[in-house]
Amino acid sequence: MKSIEKRESLSRQVFEQLKKEILMGRWKPGEKIPSENELSEILNVSRVTVREALQTLVALDLLEKKQGEGTFVKEFSGELYIDGLLPAFVNLEDSKIHSVHEYRKIIEVGAMELVVERVTDEDIDELKEILNKMKQYRNDLDKFALEDLKFHLTLCRITRNPIIEKANDLMKDYLQESMVEVVRAMGSEDGIYYHGEIIKAIEDRDKKKVMKLMKEHIDNNFNYI
Repeated sequence: MKSIEKRESLSRQVFEQLKKEILMGRWKPGEKIPSENELSEILNVSRVTVREALQTLVALDLLEKKQGEGTFVKEFSGELYIDGLLPAFVNLEDSKIHSVHEYRKIIEVGAMELVVERVTDEDIDELKEILNKMKQYRNDLDKFALEDLKFHLTLCRITRNPIIEKANDLMKDYLQESMVEVVRAMGSEDGIYYHGEIIKAIEDRDKKKVMKLMKEHIDNNFNYI
């Protein structure tokens, strides 16, 4: 790691450096990482900046905090490297966040037609369960964001289309980081509202309405990035 240059967002730079340490294997799964104080000295930034970066990495499930012990690297799957198509680590700049949302608009809005055709009662129950967890975490935005992403990935899985599922597997790291950033900016209420309305439209088997709601939902996210 190297000292941070104070030009762009400090927390972003710290986040990228720490994420690189993890995904390049310099910090191994199960390994305890340096303390906030140590990282602050190494990177020449404040503890607050380090803490913000660590919180994002915890939200992305790359790190875990253990009470009284410190922060540790989590075991993570090979999804980041599927087919060798993703880079070793992700640098999700503003332009990439917009690209992720364009991807979602194309894939998810179109997928809703298949969802309505193929959804089962068990699928609807699963979506409702995720929505209930979102409501439970409405004031914990990092946990909320992970449930939010789970809702959207579940919808795409309901299509029973292996190409759509594979594409989302390849994009999962981008989708997760984008979701965390958007939710932190916009809060939880819009997501709860739209997800509830989407479930109702799916139950009514109303293809046009659910596609319209998904488009509105994703377009609304653009307003916060």
